[in-house]
Amino acid sequence: MMPQWGRRFLSSFLSLSILIPCAAQLGCLQDANAPSVERSLAVLLALLHDEHPDVRRTAAESLGKIGDRSALPAVLLLLTDTVPAVRAAAAQALGRMATPDDEAVIAGLARSLADLDNRVRQSAALAIDEIEPSPRQLTPVNGLLRASDVQVRRAAVRALMSLDTEQVIEWLLPLLDDPDVEVRQGAVSALGLSGDARVTSALRKRLVHDSSPAVRAEAAYHLGELSGQDTRPLLRMALEKETDQGVRRWIEAELKALRVND
Repeated sequence: MMPQWGRRFLSSFLSLSILIPCAAQLGCLQDANAPSVERSLAVLLALLHDEHPDVRRTAAESLGKIGDRSALPAVLLLLTDTVPAVRAAAAQALGRMATPDDEAVIAGLARSLADLDNRVRQSAALAIDEIEPSPRQLTPVNGLLRASDVQVRRAAVRALMSLDTEQVIEWLLPLLDDPDVEVRQGAVSALGLSGDARVTSALRKRLVHDSSPAVRAEAAYHLGELSGQDTRPLLRMALEKETDQGVRRWIEAELKALRVND
């Protein structure tokens, strides 16, 4: 059973309806005297070890909203919690608190990309995206891009989307031939801002030959953004052959944007 003091604290400080005001003001307890920042953090840190998983989860969420970096080591430990919802909340909180200098946090989140629970994988990917670490810090993710579990590959691609594409081209190019549509689309998106000739050539291939309308539309968008010398003829050729109305609209929009920019 949850300790009485923990239950009282949750009802006044951790209620989901007042998490944001608490995080902003640190003064929404019903007591006459508002708690100090230090006291609030101390109570939340203690609740990270509560026997009740909902308490641990909500405490991690609250610490993420408050954003005090002193909580990083304690929240990091929750990435190995026995309950997936707690691990996911910890990953989300770390994304809000950490910076690229927090090597241990980034390493922990990279490991969480291979978590057995999809919620945890997605939360870790989003957290990495928020932190924007360097490709060097995410070297272990390269191996996850070739995982047999498609959900792991999807999370790994999502984690790389905020990186400098030029530094991870070799990691991402093979994924354009991945059997999974979401992985291919993610790779197209991650590679889309690169001016590398290999990327442009690969995106052309996706636009013309990919079996998925979602991937073809993504390729059309990014080819339009690249605005190469032969982009307009390529898009026109693709438009003539395209049968999917959604993809056609994307191609037409990019052709129109190219005309406006002439």
